[in-house]
Amino acid sequence: MKRSEKIIIGILTIGLLAALAVGGTMAYMTDWEEKENTFTVGTLDVSLEEKNWDVGDGEEVVPGDTLEKDPVVKGVKNDSYVRVRVYLKDSSGAVITNDERIALIKSMIRFDSTYDAGKQKAGTVIVAGNSYSNADISSLPMVNPAFTEVATGAKGEYCFNYNSVLEEGDSVALFTNVVVPADWSQVQLDKVGAFKIDVVVEAIQAKNFANAAEAFSALDNEISAGTIVHNYDSTN
Repeated sequence: MKRSEKIIIGILTIGLLAALAVGGTMAYMTDWEEKENTFTVGTLDVSLEEKNWDVGDGEEVVPGDTLEKDPVVKGVKNDSYVRVRVYLKDSSGAVITNDERIALIKSMIRFDSTYDAGKQKAGTVIVAGNSYSNADISSLPMVNPAFTEVATGAKGEYCFNYNSVLEEGDSVALFTNVVVPADWSQVQLDKVGAFKIDVVVEAIQAKNFANAAEAFSALDNEISAGTIVHNYDSTN
């Protein structure tokens, strides 16, 4: 198959599996999914799933609460290059730009390296239901080191490139938990307020591209042209 004949593209924002054939000279295939979770203090197919997250888990959280929040990207069909975007939003859906608020929210998001993405099984370093201080979790990464952050130039918006090709059948988690430090006071809670974590996964086939940069350039062109197809929009 020549590269000019077919490209498989995906954009997801936490959810289900889809693939849609689109007619045209390039015969593009696109995919998109979305899920948004609200915290009130107080989201790949590829497919984007959160097996351990239930609606309402983020409601009225308090210091000492530890939640399983585990967006997992799975290669359902075909190998792909994957990047994940994270948007921190306020209760109205606007992206948060306050530096102090952003820093506090980011400090709550953590990745447990013992988490099993294939089984979507919780790890043993961060255990839901246990309480952790800010010092307990400060040494843990915000996201899986298997991803590299790419600067977006915008506050409250983050982009992470998966460092490898996501092979069909493989799964990878961006992060695994949201932890409200037990030693936080009402001061920190008031600054954080109600917020949303919006997770968007963008994927494009690996086949017929020399590298990730070339593949994502093609994907960006489709997004800019408005020709990418949104197959699913699943919001919780």
